[in-house]
Order: sequence, then structure tokens, then C-alpha cells
Amino acid sequence: QVGRASHVSSASVSEPRVAFEEALVELAPPGLDRVLLGMSGSDANDTALKLARTFTGRREVIAFSGGYFGRASGVIGLNGKARFRGQVGVEADAHFLPYPYPYRWPLGPGASPGEGALALVRHALEDPASGVGPVAAIVVEAVQGNGGVVIPPDGFLAGLRELCDRHGVVLILDEIQCGFGRTGRVWASEHWDVVPDLMTVGKGIGGGLALSAVVGREGFMRHWAPGTHTSTFMGDAVNLAAGLAAIGVLRDERLPERSATLGARALERLRLALSDEPHVGEVRGLGLFVGIEVVTDRESRAPDAPRTTRIRRTAFERGVLLGAGGHAENVIKLCPPLTIDEHLLDSAIELTIDTIRGTE
Repeated sequence: QVGRASHVSSASVSEPRVAFEEALVELAPPGLDRVLLGMSGSDANDTALKLARTFTGRREVIAFSGGYFGRASGVIGLNGKARFRGQVGVEADAHFLPYPYPYRWPLGPGASPGEGALALVRHALEDPASGVGPVAAIVVEAVQGNGGVVIPPDGFLAGLRELCDRHGVVLILDEIQCGFGRTGRVWASEHWDVVPDLMTVGKGIGGGLALSAVVGREGFMRHWAPGTHTSTFMGDAVNLAAGLAAIGVLRDERLPERSATLGARALERLRLALSDEPHVGEVRGLGLFVGIEVVTDRESRAPDAPRTTRIRRTAFERGVLLGAGGHAENVIKLCPPLTIDEHLLDSAIELTIDTIRGTE
């Protein structure tokens, strides 16, 4: 593609653009049949938020603790970690409710996080004294990434879908980290058979180049006139060709199925090896998206961010790059390439186990 054309105005049509958008729609959940391009995940989330606000004529948004939607000015106010927006002087731009985080549900381990979280959303939408005005959108990750690979309880996303339908609220699902095969399905929301109104995609969708998109229902996107959404490099033909190639590899090499198989094996090994490790509170995951909760002790469940830092530093020195997330940066994130060699993955898992067990 580089030898044919690279820069193409976002106001123009190109063969790579049409091919990529058609392939993405074919891959998307049923009913999502329109695409608006972007160059980063935060770019896509910003576009989805603007679509929701202009479609509904409302301003207010519900987001959740631990949520992450990027660092651009239009969405940084939706992030659950206040320090992200505090660092750049941006105010909160959402009403924040607790995400149903089973290991750290604020009402305690005996409560039902999914039912409790939905009850709070219902209260926010239906109680005239809740302090929440007319809501344009509920913005949520299908599986939280930066929040610590937090998997929602069964019924939570379906409950959000029902509440959004009942109150005319746009449901925006962020699949930027958890989508495109990462959790063992093409889209993480497929685990619960939930289809949003607008879905944001990025990261792996570009095959390593700068590409993202909003994929949505026509009825939620057609109110924008041509030219409303544009940017100089948004239609870059090289990036779009890379995105089309990435979709081809995802399908041809059955990467979601591979992620499911390898992820299940890795999760079983990690849980078995760390079952008696006093500083590991929980090992959780879907596909090749795994989180290891590092704590001072299992009884208190107190996050141990310094130990997490030491584990990551030692692993890096031994050749394994581990991510970090969680409310207190105490969750080790494992999200290797979906194309990783099986033996290399096994070696990295064993080294990670050895490093965790050997870190003081």
C-alpha cells in the first residue's frame, strides 16, 4: 500500500477505507452496521460520546469506578481514577458508580456485586432526587483493562442494556483493550450476548498502526451530516490496509479460539501454582487477558503496589514484560500477543510464577 498511496483525505473515499470498513462491519456484533474512523482509542471514545450527546440532546453520563477511556480531553473526565484528570487539570465529566468488582466490591464479599451495581444505576436513572439529570450515555468496558482485568458478573451488561432501552440512554461499550479476540471471543461482550448501541475498537485492530473506530447502529449515527467528523490523518490508507490485514489474520488463524485455548491453559497453571502464595489474592481472566491481584495478605486484601512494582522489575530483568493495573496499581496484567508461540508463552508463565513466589 505504501507504494500506491498513503495519505488520503478523510473527506475522500479510498479502496483501503471501504475494504476495512466493510470487513469491520462483517466482524461486528449483529445490528452494528456503521463505522466512523479514528486514530486512537481515546479518539474513538470521544467520537462515541459526542454521538450519544448529540443524538439524545442530553449531556450527563454514567461511568464506573476503575473505568478507563483514554487521555484525550474529551474523555479523560470519564476515567475512574481521578489522578488521570487531576494531572492535567480536567474536571470529572460523569457520574461515577461502583463497578461490580467481585474481589473488591465495597459492600463486602457476601453481597451480590452485579445486582448491587445495577440497583445503583437504576436508582440514578429513576429516582428524581438521585442528583443525576437526564443521561445521554452509559459508558463501560465489557471487561475492565486498566482497572485490573475485572470481569463483570453474569447479568450485569444485560441489565445495563435493559436499563438503557427503558430510559432512552445510549449504551457505549469500550472493546479497545478487551476486544478483537483478546478474551477468547471476537468481542468480549459476546460472552454475555449483549450488543451495544455504539462500540469502540482500537489497539490490535490496526495491526500495530494508529487506527480505531466507532461501530454502531445506523439510527444512532446518521444524525451527523457529512463532514461533521473529520481529521487530517483519519483516512490514512496504509493504516487502513494494516487494519484490513489484521482482520484477515484474526479470521484465518482463528485467533479468538487460540486465545481461548491458550488463555484457559495459562489461567489453570497460574491458579494452581499460586494457590498457596500468601501475596496473591486472586488470579482471574478470560482468554489471553489475565490479572493477578497482589496483596499484603489474603485476609485483609490490602493492595500491595510496591510488591507489584518489584515483581514487574524483576520479571523485566529476566526477559518478561508484565503490565500493571488495578485501582491501586497492584494487579499484574498478562496480555501477550494472540499470535505468541505456545512454548514461549509457557516459559513466560513459569518465569512469572517463579518471580512472584521469589519476590520479597
